[in-house]
Amino acid sequence: MFNFREGDRSEYLANYLLSGLGLVTAVPRQEDIGFDFYCQLADQEIGNLSFGYPFIMQVKSYGINNIIYGESDPNKWKVEGVNWLFRLEIPLFIGIVYKKEMRLDIYNTSPLNFIYFEHPDPSILELQFRYETDTKNIGRPEPQPINGWPNGKGDGNKYLVDLGVPIITIDNEDIHDSERLNHKKSLLRNVILKEQENYLYRKLSVPYFCWTREIETNQSFRYAWAHLIPLNFRIANLYHSSLAQCIISIAINLKAMGNVHAALELKPLLKKIKNDIIPAEIKASFPDLFE
Repeated sequence: MFNFREGDRSEYLANYLLSGLGLVTAVPRQEDIGFDFYCQLADQEIGNLSFGYPFIMQVKSYGINNIIYGESDPNKWKVEGVNWLFRLEIPLFIGIVYKKEMRLDIYNTSPLNFIYFEHPDPSILELQFRYETDTKNIGRPEPQPINGWPNGKGDGNKYLVDLGVPIITIDNEDIHDSERLNHKKSLLRNVILKEQENYLYRKLSVPYFCWTREIETNQSFRYAWAHLIPLNFRIANLYHSSLAQCIISIAINLKAMGNVHAALELKPLLKKIKNDIIPAEIKASFPDLFE
């Protein structure tokens, strides 16, 4: 009961500190779906207050070293315990609460993109975060075979996913210092934007993403990018679905701007698109391109 109550207190404090960043909606404990808060950042404009840049957060109390997704007991293991992480469409952050210091450390989970593309059927994921000011580079998670793990419950591997140090920390003093708070919101906003781009490329079936490779908490961070060659990757899927409309739109806009020569240079790519994807009206408007 004491530990349960301590978890409640951590969530109360996290709610208060996150409210300094913008809107916070707590997920009722009865509706436990893997995260504790749905948030949006606030932007103070002249005479108005607007909100945007949504994200979700799972909160834990200081003292734990990792968060594990997927059961270590194969009899209790369910694929949903891991896969929900890869169905998300808004960024997930991990918050570590320091009750004594009244502080919230916020960690970015962008290295999970490696798992999505390179190991799409993991058995166990262990998110690890650093409490020290260790700024060494964040790299690619590597598989660790699980002894005696049965077939049919993921790929039989555990992955240690290093999240590095926090992107930002939020404490009570930050909430009352607009300059410091705006700086930290700007850092968080940039990470959210980049992760939104990652989700967009993922939806387009493009095996590319960025992750925060070097982090100086509350100061700066540097991205790294990855163009991957995942297993069973099918280029045809790009032409027939996600990129098809992009290529068509570029072509007809180039024509509209009078740059017909550049539009015709896209002809070899357009030939790879299924004929029924291109509307008849567009074909008729530019027959030289779609013949």
